[in-house]
Amino acid sequence: MASPRAAIEGESVAVAYLSLFSVLRPGPGPSSMHTAGPWLAARRYVHDLAASGHLGSVTRLGVELYGGAACVGRECGASGAIVAGLEGLDRAACDASAVRSAVARCEARRRVRLDGRHEIRFDPSDDIGFRIDRALPYDGGAIRFAAFDAAGATVADRLYLPLGDDVVLARGEMQADAPALRVPYDYAASADALIDACRAAGGRRIAFVALADEGAILPPGEVRSRLLAMRDRMLGSIDRGLLRTGSLPGGRRRQASVLAQALDDDKTTAAQRCRIYAIAAAEENAAGDGGVAAPSSGAAGVVAGLLRHSLALGAQTADAAAVEFLATAGATGALLRRSGLKQVGCQGEVGVAAAMAAAGAAAVAGATPAQALRAAELALEPHLGLACDPVGGHIESPCVERNGLAAARACAAAATAIRDPEPRVSLDAVVRSMLESARSLAGRYKEASLGGVALSVTDC
Repeated sequence: MASPRAAIEGESVAVAYLSLFSVLRPGPGPSSMHTAGPWLAARRYVHDLAASGHLGSVTRLGVELYGGAACVGRECGASGAIVAGLEGLDRAACDASAVRSAVARCEARRRVRLDGRHEIRFDPSDDIGFRIDRALPYDGGAIRFAAFDAAGATVADRLYLPLGDDVVLARGEMQADAPALRVPYDYAASADALIDACRAAGGRRIAFVALADEGAILPPGEVRSRLLAMRDRMLGSIDRGLLRTGSLPGGRRRQASVLAQALDDDKTTAAQRCRIYAIAAAEENAAGDGGVAAPSSGAAGVVAGLLRHSLALGAQTADAAAVEFLATAGATGALLRRSGLKQVGCQGEVGVAAAMAAAGAAAVAGATPAQALRAAELALEPHLGLACDPVGGHIESPCVERNGLAAARACAAAATAIRDPEPRVSLDAVVRSMLESARSLAGRYKEASLGGVALSVTDC
C-alpha cells in the first residue's frame, strides 16, 4: 500500500482491491479534502478519546490546521465540518441543514457535545486556528487536536493527515495497516487485468465483476440498495441545482437554472444536456449541499450528469441501468485510484470523474469491458496535466465549469468508444503519463489553491 508521501507525490504504487464505495461517497460538499478531511479527523479524534477512556475528563479542546488545510479550509467550511465531526454526525447520512444547525448551536452556546454526549466549552472562532504561518510535511496539510482537563493538563494531542477519498491517517500511521480485502475476481491495478477478470467471469461485463467483488464484502442486497440511494442523491442534487438561482458562497453566480431554460429535446445535444446537468450538481456541491463524491466532491457533477442522461435513454429499467452505470463507474474510479491517480492535481479529480462517467455511460449503452475502458481512456486523456487551483479556495471557479466540460467530453467519449467493435485500450499508458506529469506539479497546484488560475483570476 502506498505511503502518505507516495500518495501525495503521485508515485505509481500497486494498491490492493478498493471497494466501489471508496470512490462513490455520499455527503455534504464542497471539498473531499478540506471539508470531509477535517470532519472525519475530528470524528476519529473523539473516537480515539473514547476508546482510551479519556473522553469524560475533557473540558476544553483546541484545533489547528496547517498547510493546504489552513489555506483552503476556511473557505471550504472546515470550521463547520470540525464541529459536525466532534458532534459525531455521520457524513454519509447528513445533509447541509444538519451541519448548519449543529454549527449554529455551537456558536450560540460556545459549547460542543463530543460524540453527541459529552458537552465541553468550545468556541469555533477562538478554538480553531488556521495556521497559514506554519508548514508541516505533506502538501495536503494536517490537522492537530489537543484536549485539556479541568486543571489545564493535556489529555490527548494528535495530528492527522487527510489524504482525500475519506482517508485520514494519524501521524506515523500507514495505509498498509488496513487489512487487504479478499474478493472472488481480484486483479492487478491495470485496465488489461480488469478485462482479463471479466473474461475469467465468463465474458461478463465490468458491472458483474464489480458487484460480485462487492458481494464478498457486503450482502448483495445492501450493495444494490446503496448504489440506488446514491443514484437518488445524485439526481436530487441535479434537480435542486436546475431550480436554484443567486450566488454561491464565493460570489460566482449560479448558471444551471439559466442554462436549463434553453434545454430542448429536439435541438439540445446529448453533450450539452450532460454539461448542464453536471453544472447543476457541481453548483449544489459548491454551496455545501448534499451530493455524491465521485471520486471527489469537487468533481461530483460529472458522474451525476452522465447518470441522468443515461437513465433518460431508457434502454433498461431505471434501477438496472443505475446499478450497471454506478458499478461500472465505481470500478473504473477504483482502478484509477489503485493505479496512483490520487492527489495528482485536478487531472486525478475531474479527469478521473470523466473516465468514470464515460465508462458508466458506455456500459449502459451495451459496451463490452474493452469498449467501456476505451471510453474511460478517451475521457481521461484531455485532462492530462490539469492543476487543482480553485480561486479563493472556493470550489467554484474553475471547478464548476470544469465539471460541465468534463461531462460533455465523457458523453462524446462513450459514444465514440461503443462504435469501435475491437478497441485498443491504452488507459494504462495515459495513467503513466499523468503520474509523470504529477511529479512535476508543485504542491501548490494539487490541492492548495496557491497557484495557476487561483492567483491569476481577479474577478469571477
